[in-house]
Amino acid sequence: MMSPNEGLAKAKVILEEGGVIGLPTETVYGLAARIDVPGAIEKIFKVKERPFFDPLIVHVSSIEMAKKVTAYWGPASQALAEVFWPGPLTMILPKDPSVNGMITSGLESVGIRMPNHPLALELIEEVGIPLAAPSANKFGRTSPTSASHVRVEFKNENVFVLDGGDCQIGIESTVLLIRHRPDKVVLSILRRGHILKSDIERVLAEKGFEFEFLEQVDKRESPGHMKHHYMPPVPLIVCTEKNRSVESIIQEVNEKLSTLPEEIESIKIIKPKNGVHSAEVLNLSKDPLLATREFYGHLRDVAAKGKDIIIFYREEHQVGERWESLFDRLNKAASLII
Repeated sequence: MMSPNEGLAKAKVILEEGGVIGLPTETVYGLAARIDVPGAIEKIFKVKERPFFDPLIVHVSSIEMAKKVTAYWGPASQALAEVFWPGPLTMILPKDPSVNGMITSGLESVGIRMPNHPLALELIEEVGIPLAAPSANKFGRTSPTSASHVRVEFKNENVFVLDGGDCQIGIESTVLLIRHRPDKVVLSILRRGHILKSDIERVLAEKGFEFEFLEQVDKRESPGHMKHHYMPPVPLIVCTEKNRSVESIIQEVNEKLSTLPEEIESIKIIKPKNGVHSAEVLNLSKDPLLATREFYGHLRDVAAKGKDIIIFYREEHQVGERWESLFDRLNKAASLII
């Protein structure tokens, strides 16, 4: 087994040669490449089978490094970075002209975060260049929370994975759009995550900022903005009636699956060819933090049991900001919500 130092050395060489690697973070594993090598950025999209309209997040190891990839950093970005970095907050800011348009999907903004994982930070620091890294899975499929998930996902591509253990948070970072105006800071959460809106509001209020949150915004600037994402290899059904029988769910799913399109927003919708005959139930902890950490790993494990569908029963206690972040992923991963 390779030591952490040997893994770092190998990862650095692969990145310097224009390759991609599996990168551990506290949220999910990323598929990383240097931002200054266009061929490597293109390789991320090819290996992931990801459309070019879905932007990538730039990972940095310091605030000074972050400032080099944005045209305007700003006091609110500084205040939030001082509190939440390293950590699961991605800030969408005006991009520096030097940032390759492939990374930003042609947009004039760039997503930046500092991952809270010692191996990721050490690797970025040693490379000396930020790394672009979406989640290390095929486009639209379940995100990886362990090195083994990444190896299985890209077994045909033989991607080297820097093993940093299991991810501590388990879902992707909060994505926050920040616009500095003369009189106030205007913000929008483009993707929910571990850092909550209430956390951001508290920090900005304590620091004396005038700010406003906009709810209705175009989310194209965020990774994972499509209606379907994170999908397992068998259909996931979210059931809003906790006492409903598996048999009645299977019957309704058989009636409705045929009406679903084959593809939504470039993501293929998986439908059992011979109908649905069996189901496995996805169970998660009652604590939202634990449930979030378990989600992707349990989803992979349940999908591997070979049943036709996965059922998740939504329960009454699953309310509040923490659960909303998880249900953002659950609902996008679902083929049907009934």
